[in-house]
Amino acid sequence: MTAATSEERQPVDITGYDLTIDQLVAVARANATVAISDAVSQRMSDARQILTDAVERGERIYGATTSVGPKTSASISQSGTAEFSRRLLQTHNVGHGPLASQEVVRGTLLVLLNSFASGRSGVRPVLAEKIVFALNSNQKIDVHLWGSMGQSDMSSMSDIALALFDDFELAVGEALALINSSAISTAMGMLAFADFSKLLRLSTLVAGLSMEGYAANPSFISDIALQSKPFLGLKKHGLALQKYLKNSSINHKGVPRNLQDPLCFRSLALIHGAADDSLSFAKQQIEQEANASQGNPVISVEHQAMAAVANFDMITLCMALDIMRLALPPVVTSSTERVAKMVDTTWSGLCIGLVEDDGIGAPGFNGIALFHKSITAEARMLSAPMAHELPSSSHSNGVMDRASLAALSARRGLEMATLCKSIFAIELIVAAQAVELRGTHPLGQGTKQLFDFVRQVIPFTSAGIAPPNAKKLLRHMDENSDFLDTLLDADTDTRQS
Repeated sequence: MTAATSEERQPVDITGYDLTIDQLVAVARANATVAISDAVSQRMSDARQILTDAVERGERIYGATTSVGPKTSASISQSGTAEFSRRLLQTHNVGHGPLASQEVVRGTLLVLLNSFASGRSGVRPVLAEKIVFALNSNQKIDVHLWGSMGQSDMSSMSDIALALFDDFELAVGEALALINSSAISTAMGMLAFADFSKLLRLSTLVAGLSMEGYAANPSFISDIALQSKPFLGLKKHGLALQKYLKNSSINHKGVPRNLQDPLCFRSLALIHGAADDSLSFAKQQIEQEANASQGNPVISVEHQAMAAVANFDMITLCMALDIMRLALPPVVTSSTERVAKMVDTTWSGLCIGLVEDDGIGAPGFNGIALFHKSITAEARMLSAPMAHELPSSSHSNGVMDRASLAALSARRGLEMATLCKSIFAIELIVAAQAVELRGTHPLGQGTKQLFDFVRQVIPFTSAGIAPPNAKKLLRHMDENSDFLDTLLDADTDTRQS
């Protein structure tokens, strides 16, 4: 069944309060269109009126009637608003370095739109309408990734603000609202989470094929084992392995097997389950942040008032992204150990390097195993926490004396996800080779489909033939992501039961 195009889909309704990771992925990666309702526009107008009334009363409002940072004592006349707005955007437009991908840019626009739709920033509906147009027309914007300390992504957001509003006269407070946002950190974090969630499920399926290639003992996913340790993630991934390996010969009684397999096999459901539980918490925090105020001040239509806050501090997001990235190192480390065990004849009982001797002494899959270990080490390095932050009292008269580094945490999440995809693709290639050498038959109902999938582009490596490069499989995975999604969706999500 062909997926609906972006033109055929219903637009994603943006309310300011219920944006999900799935919706962001649809807009950012599948070019889904967006819409805001009349009720959202009215709420924005009502919030704007609260700000306007406060300005007319002569109240001191950060970034609206006063300057920002160390110049908060300076007042801004209403006649000087347009010039102040222009200079505020230009002053913060200092980012350089690599450009964000267009999917990150679209995700950033969506998070910013959702923030404006809540009414909390006090901007006029026309600003939201311009963002809706930019998304629905797929406007290309160059946004630099470097520069954010996690207390608003000001340098990156100024790229967007100048691209969309450089020829548009901003009203009081709107320039600050555009850049006093961590929309790019939030969007990158949401995209990284979507990747991590899918990769973890893929790694469980791949590990199931590795179990067959190694002739692992499946006792650890028995009902007795899964009921003995009451963690939701353990149950979810244990049941998924049961389903993937249904009808597999490794379940047959009397099959030769170890009593105690290496922990990269025996702890498989525990490791993946722990990662899943951590990701579940991270998802909750990330989605809450995407629907929370990220600016200062914050306006409340319900209270008909505003308050000075520190909602631009992304510590909650940063901690959630740290937890997300820390969930994967045990998973990729175990993947590397499974690959090492399969290519080592001492452990697997298969021929050295998983290639029969050709009289020349070629090392077979041993080189792939070393490369696998190398990129796994890189992925593990990217998991280092950012929440211990960068303290400094040297800026803004000591007011900005801490930083969450959420943007760096999010960028590292996306980079780590790319490495993990290669890590699991290589394990898949090695597992398929081991399965065929061992003559495992039959394979499980899920692992058989995965084996057939990899064999569509990666043939069995015979003696005298160099082991394959993973690039072809990675392209195959990208081109057939719908098939993989269907295969992974067939597992059992115990969180819904």
